[in-house]
Amino acid sequence: MFLSDTEKSTSSNTKTEWSLNNQGLTNNLTETTYEIDNLSYSLKKDGYKGVASIFYNNNFLCNLTTLYSQVSIYKKHGIKESTIVSQSEEKLSDLEGGDLFLSNTSLRFKSKEYGIAGLRAIENNISFEVLFYGKHLTTVSKEIAHKIETNKNIYLKEKLSSFNEKLKNKQTTSESDKIRNSFASKNYKIIRSPKEVMLTTETNINLKVLKRLDVITAECAYGMNIFKDLFASISDIFGGRNKSIQNTLKDARKNVLAELQKEAFSLGANAVIGIDLDYSEISGGGKFGMLFIVASGTAVIVES
Repeated sequence: MFLSDTEKSTSSNTKTEWSLNNQGLTNNLTETTYEIDNLSYSLKKDGYKGVASIFYNNNFLCNLTTLYSQVSIYKKHGIKESTIVSQSEEKLSDLEGGDLFLSNTSLRFKSKEYGIAGLRAIENNISFEVLFYGKHLTTVSKEIAHKIETNKNIYLKEKLSSFNEKLKNKQTTSESDKIRNSFASKNYKIIRSPKEVMLTTETNINLKVLKRLDVITAECAYGMNIFKDLFASISDIFGGRNKSIQNTLKDARKNVLAELQKEAFSLGANAVIGIDLDYSEISGGGKFGMLFIVASGTAVIVES
């Protein structure tokens, strides 16, 4: 299942040190089984291999190596991905016998503490050089280097996750502010568009006219043949309502009111009051005729 340190698969007649099943991870040399519920792992890619640091109750247990294409084996057996390495320092040693104290946020070496984010382990022949923002600190084994890099990766993942959570909360707050401002904007003092107030009366108890700008008009003309064609397509209209003609007249009314709004807006008005609609026909000798729709009103500035 797992690869040996020589990067070759263990032979079928050789007993592997570790074996994994749905009950737990077993050390075949000591015959100790670590329950699945208390295990977690952190994964790092190393070429074609996947090196997983296994933690038991958040304390480092061992490193397991598989082909990177097979790293899903840990999740399949129910091992959760690690989010912390250890709440306390782990005492380690460099290649010169010096003490290292590694935690999930820092490395303490020679009475000095170095933030985990600035550390880097570089392979140097058979050993690994530990750097802090490019400055040499000490030399360690491959296993210690992997622990340092694992802690660093987990720390950065937590920071990124925290940053994304803050960003998400900020975006949520921003959306909430937009919604709140949208509700608040419904109570704004100055109405901004003539589309919002169109009255057939001169006054309204809820509106205060600040300034009357001008009397405005808008006109729309329709050829009478439109209505003749509509009538021609109807077999029997006696005693009933003609929806086609009604819809045509409705569209004509909408168009002329839209033109009136444009006229008001061009004057800087935010409302039109005293609106009147007038329909008239101009005959063309019995052959052609035009239907005129005229809308008039007073462009004003109002305060709510």
